[in-house]
Amino acid sequence: MDPETEVTPSSAPFVVQQAAEWLPARVVLVCEPRQETLFAILHAEAASFLYPFALHQGREEHRAFRQCLASFGVRVLDLRAVLCAADANALRAWARAAVRIHYDEPLPEPLRAETERQLDAALAHLDTASLVDVLFLRPTLHVTRADGDAARWSRVQVRFDVQPAHSAYYTRDPLITTARGCVITRLDQDDRLAENDLAEYALRTLGVTPIYRVQSPGTLEGGDFIPCGDFVLQGQGLFTNADGVRQCLEARVYGYVEVAVVEDPRGSLDEMHLDTYFAMLDRDLALCLETRMHGADEPAVHVYQPEGTRDQFRYVLTRSVLFSRYLEEKGIRVIPVSKEEQLRFGINGFTVAPRQWIGVRHAGADLHARLRAAGVTVHEVDYEALAGGYGGLHCSTQALLRG
Repeated sequence: MDPETEVTPSSAPFVVQQAAEWLPARVVLVCEPRQETLFAILHAEAASFLYPFALHQGREEHRAFRQCLASFGVRVLDLRAVLCAADANALRAWARAAVRIHYDEPLPEPLRAETERQLDAALAHLDTASLVDVLFLRPTLHVTRADGDAARWSRVQVRFDVQPAHSAYYTRDPLITTARGCVITRLDQDDRLAENDLAEYALRTLGVTPIYRVQSPGTLEGGDFIPCGDFVLQGQGLFTNADGVRQCLEARVYGYVEVAVVEDPRGSLDEMHLDTYFAMLDRDLALCLETRMHGADEPAVHVYQPEGTRDQFRYVLTRSVLFSRYLEEKGIRVIPVSKEEQLRFGINGFTVAPRQWIGVRHAGADLHARLRAAGVTVHEVDYEALAGGYGGLHCSTQALLRG
């Protein structure tokens, strides 16, 4: 499965919906890391990566994971391949919007116009794969008047820099897929905002119109959303703020279901999203970091009920309760996970079907033994390199269709 050659038709409407995280996955969006991720590896801390890793190893891990998904009959779409199937004119327009020209000194209008002309000419000649590279790398051309030897062959000098979408292989965060459709989120970190655009371009290429896009000052990230049938868990914490949640409630993006806003009291990078400390395995079974079930780290859950008809309703706050109590009310049995296992991304796996769990091998044999004892079939994949981007398998997937 090569994302450079896989072509996704965009002619027919593409159905997207996800009512519950444990339903069989039918279509999953991923993104193999390429040169954009290399820039983050060169300075992991600045990119909010956990540690540097070998990009080639990471790509091999990603391909093996995709093969594992495909073995369950999942249609796996690579974000790059989807974009390569976009209308050429649309793709050039998106690429042009991704390129910035900065004149580092005042230049006469004819020189500025010539710079613009040459850029437009270049984009007109690029193939689709190269145009997609432009979208991922977001180059800036710093233009000055040529001097010295350079003035013998050019009137200007250009220095290039890029603002790469280095975390694009984490397709979870720029979208949420609800029972109603797809929402374009708004990532908290400025250097990740381009991922929201890439996600929207991909959806439109697939013939999907997003039902909403979160606006500033709201932030909302996909790792904080877990659909659970007749209710959803919507995290609010380090990277998802109250305004982002408010917008989604007012836009009724979750559908006619109960919305449980899980308010994280901790707000730390090692547990940055709800999916870093909680995962659904089936309608009545979940994984949870043990410290999140009691004490100071236990979240409060603010419960919103839909009021009105299915066509005309609003969400109304009805009560607040602690996380453990809410899960108990829903009849969900929790398999506790240690902090050490959580740090190895043991919770951040992918439920491909009820009690069918794809987990990272380096999470540890003890955790997977407890899962198997609870009736869960565990499929292990290697992901130790790619976890260096500060995420696991759940972070690396966006289920567009389940059921």
